[in-house]
Amino acid sequence: YNLKDLANYYKLYKDLMKFWKKKFSQQIYTINYEKLTQCQEKETKSLIKYLELEWQDSCLYPENNHRYVGTASNLQVRQKVYQGSSTEWKKYESFLDGVFSDL
Repeated sequence: YNLKDLANYYKLYKDLMKFWKKKFSQQIYTINYEKLTQCQEKETKSLIKYLELEWQDSCLYPENNHRYVGTASNLQVRQKVYQGSSTEWKKYESFLDGVFSDL
């Protein structure tokens, strides 16, 4: 629950991903969440093509998938893809003492 630990962990994650991307650049697909929410169809089609899967229009409507989700995000995956969630943290910025400023 320590924000500095969280920030350090994220830096370690970024370093680890840089290592794996250097070794396996063609096998790792990176998607930008903001682009996904702004251009959902284009970004989703790009991902499906990369995975060499057949396109289905249902890929644009993950909220209609009723399969079991056993993770903490189980409520979030039942919503339509939407914009704005990546900036929700900013309303708490004054309480963070700049801990995320160098990320």
